[in-house]
Amino acid sequence: MSRSSPASSTAETHRALADLVRDGVVDSVDLAAGKAIVRLGDILTPPCDWAMSVGDTTIWNPPTVGQPVIVICPEGDIERAFISNRLPSSQMAPLFMGAKVAVRFKDGSLLSYDPDAGELRFDLAGKASVVAPAGLSIEADITITGNLVASGTLSGEQDVIGAGKSLKSHKHTGVTAGSAVSGGPQ
Repeated sequence: MSRSSPASSTAETHRALADLVRDGVVDSVDLAAGKAIVRLGDILTPPCDWAMSVGDTTIWNPPTVGQPVIVICPEGDIERAFISNRLPSSQMAPLFMGAKVAVRFKDGSLLSYDPDAGELRFDLAGKASVVAPAGLSIEADITITGNLVASGTLSGEQDVIGAGKSLKSHKHTGVTAGSAVSGGPQ
């Protein structure tokens, strides 16, 4: 009966632990399959799932080719590996200005949500589009800073106000019955 020396046993333990968590770089991403391959030095992983934030809020955020990631290999088995594409939170905190839930995009746009205040905010670096089925009802107060263009009908059940003038109750002076055109709103 042969016994391992304590030194070889310690080396085997270190090797086994090192196989559990590895750092690497994303080599390729297959969005349709939801898998990515990571280069771990000279080794390429098989296609791996990446860790997602799933819960009350689910975020689909695939890794990017060239991105450094951590690969978790349960029981050291690379065939069961998955990618953790997270960075230490303290490094990222200044980018999110204390937001409770936030997503920052490549162009600097920020989507944040504060469930305590019930506030969803978009800080956009570019353009925004809302595509919705007919009859969509948004029951919230929305403030837009910037231009608003509607390619469909824009309706207001109570009133629509432009430059301080109500479409519902503004008056025109100097109106004469018949074919005359009125002056501007008062």
